[in-house]
Amino acid sequence: MTYSFFILEDGDVMNYVLAQNDEISLVMPDWHYGEEDLFEIVLNDTKEVVGNIIFQHKIDNATGNIEYKIFEEYRGNNYAKKALKLFSSNVSEISDQDIFISILPNNTASIKTAIGAGAIFHQVVEIPEKYIFSEEGKYKYANVYIIKNDRGVSK
Repeated sequence: MTYSFFILEDGDVMNYVLAQNDEISLVMPDWHYGEEDLFEIVLNDTKEVVGNIIFQHKIDNATGNIEYKIFEEYRGNNYAKKALKLFSSNVSEISDQDIFISILPNNTASIKTAIGAGAIFHQVVEIPEKYIFSEEGKYKYANVYIIKNDRGVSK
C-alpha cells in the first residue's frame, strides 16, 4: 500500500490520503482510531471538510458496510456521489470487500447518490427494530445496493 499525505496551507500534515481527484480528497484524519475507517471528504482548493465516509470492515446484513454524509451547508454539489465514486475506485487499497449500501426505500436522494456512483440494486433486507435507522420499528425494510470491488483490476 502506498501512503500519501495531505499538506495544509499552514504546513500541517493530515494523515493518509486514500484517493483524490481534481476537486476532492478522501483523507483519514490523524485523530481517527477505531474498528472502521473514517475518511473526511476534503475540498482540495479550500481544505474544507464537507462530509465523511465511514467504511466498516465487517459487513452487517441490514446496514451494509459503508455510510456517507455531507454536512448540510455543502449539500447540493454532488459531493457524496463524487466521494463514493472515488472511494469505490480505490477501496481495493484497503479491502477486498465489495461495497454494500443500505438505504431506506423513501430516501430518494441517497438512492440517486448510490446509483450515480455506480451501485446496483442487490436485495431487500429486514431491519431489526433495535437499529437506530429503523426508527423504533417504523421502517421494516431497506434496499441494499452493491458496488463491486475491482480488487486492483483496471476498469
